Amino acid sequence: MRGFDYFVEKIPPNIHSRTRAIFSKHVAVFLPDSYVVARKMDVEEYHFAICFETPPSATINGREYQFKKGSLICLAPGDDILVHPARRQDLAGYMTICVLPEFMRGVYLELGGEGKLEFSAPNNRYSHFLLEALDALIHEVLHYGDASPLMITSLENRVAIQLIRDGKPRPFWPQGPHPSLEHIVQKACKYIETYYTSNITIKDISDAIFLSPSYMQKIFPKIVGKTPHQYIMECRHRKARELLVKTKVSMEEVARQCGFVNSSHFSTTFKQAEGISPFAYRKAHLQAEDEPKA
Repeated sequence: MRGFDYFVEKIPPNIHSRTRAIFSKHVAVFLPDSYVVARKMDVEEYHFAICFETPPSATINGREYQFKKGSLICLAPGDDILVHPARRQDLAGYMTICVLPEFMRGVYLELGGEGKLEFSAPNNRYSHFLLEALDALIHEVLHYGDASPLMITSLENRVAIQLIRDGKPRPFWPQGPHPSLEHIVQKACKYIETYYTSNITIKDISDAIFLSPSYMQKIFPKIVGKTPHQYIMECRHRKARELLVKTKVSMEEVARQCGFVNSSHFSTTFKQAEGISPFAYRKAHLQAEDEPKA
């Protein structure tokens, strides 16, 4: 556990005993099944929470927030958080990532950041790049341990860089000259392609490219030929087709990785778009692979 002892000690024993924890030298990942509520926590490291489901409301530095599914909660050393009791006691759907301050600041400076690493707001969006980076680090730690320190360090850097990118630190990275409409819409497309796995909204996209939602929805179809919502669903279905053909993960996991509300929502929208259910799509491709080639 090394530098994360203080955080582990703050987790109530009844929750800690049911929490899956993965530790590397500079990064710790926790997968709990419940929230630590009604207990103020002072953060000593860079602390992030990926919300796979809508969590209870929380007070951060004296201000109350209601995060939602798809949120990436970003806290810096010195911040404090208090999670409020939820009305429903469902199993928690989130992941916590802790990064040691010295390591995180070093990565931030290597990226060209200046001054102290702070986030413009605690509520951001996590990308599929972040999930992939975390999966790679967890796999390396679980299967190889400390056998390859160089690999561990490279994966820790990958995770830290993606956390910084998704967390949108302040000050914002320098902006270039005033872009054209095509360039603005390209940025909107890039945002969608990066964050389609989370519960992004038109407002999220508009905020990211500094346009009003109404104007963004007006210019987007003129450049792309489809609405932002249609583009989001296109990205989700593309990823779903890939997972159905190349993996054996469950329909629930496909839905989660592609940003659908649940497996039922995924199945309905997939059949509308493809004319066939996800199960039948997977079965048809498996049969095609099993057929002898001439």
